[in-house]
Amino acid sequence: MDVYVENQNHERSLAGADVNRRFARILSAAAPSSLLSGVHPHGDTMFNIPQLNMIESEFDGILARRPDLADDIAELRGLLEEVRRRRGYLWICGD
Repeated sequence: MDVYVENQNHERSLAGADVNRRFARILSAAAPSSLLSGVHPHGDTMFNIPQLNMIESEFDGILARRPDLADDIAELRGLLEEVRRRRGYLWICGD
């Protein structure tokens, strides 16, 4: 699974292998009814800015259950801020 930042013109840049690993760990801790739980490992998923705001709240829930993921979540929060600055999307490409 690869994580990309996509701008408003749909130009993508790969977030990197470290982010991919961190994102996978976070997904494994997602609550069953959350937006993050809808990311399919073999399909493509795109989140817009309003959805990213909801994911920020999901991160808080994950941190409450899994404080060991604090560094991963901090890294992903930075990535979500980059998406917002670009007025774009978080795009996840499944394997």
